[in-house]
Amino acid sequence: MYEAGTVSWIRKRDLHILTVGILTYTNDQRFQSLHTDGSDEWTLKVASPQTRDSGVYECQVSTEPKISQAYKLSVVVSKAKIIGNPELYIRSGSDINLTCVVLQTPDPPSFIYWYRGGSVINYSQRGGINVVTEKQTRTSRLLISRALPEDSGNYTCSPSTSDAASVLVHVLQGEQPAAMQHGGTSTVLGTTWTMELLLTTLILYYVFDR
Repeated sequence: MYEAGTVSWIRKRDLHILTVGILTYTNDQRFQSLHTDGSDEWTLKVASPQTRDSGVYECQVSTEPKISQAYKLSVVVSKAKIIGNPELYIRSGSDINLTCVVLQTPDPPSFIYWYRGGSVINYSQRGGINVVTEKQTRTSRLLISRALPEDSGNYTCSPSTSDAASVLVHVLQGEQPAAMQHGGTSTVLGTTWTMELLLTTLILYYVFDR
């Protein structure tokens, strides 16, 4: 029997009693009931929350009739995303332009670092590198001017308290592969349109010449 007015926290998905008063009634010691003497506020603390902790939790007061209030908890994993394809092909002498967005984070990241391999790019001695980070919009842009083949590699956007994201960049000398992307537009697509335009011109010339 609980005393009248005792506050308990219940996990609704399995009706598991987590706390009664300030005592924890689960083997998972991440759950704790916080209360200040003389206060009407009771707080359920979940240390190191995980996605499996998402769900509905109910605060129950053992009065007659019973008083209860349900709360929905959503635990999300904050992660970075580099806009575009996971693999990028550019011609030597062009710019590497990458944009990273931090998703599902309640607060702006305190920092966003860019890496090429295991080296931080933000403070690189190589000239022509510009990193612009906007904490409020949770975005960071990396610009490497006049990229060379030695600038090829795995580029990683790593925000504080968020999962990182990577893109593989190929800086090529000479001929472009079929999958090459340049300036966000497929080079192959541009070649296709050029061939179609040339073919149309030849057909029109043939028709009118006759």
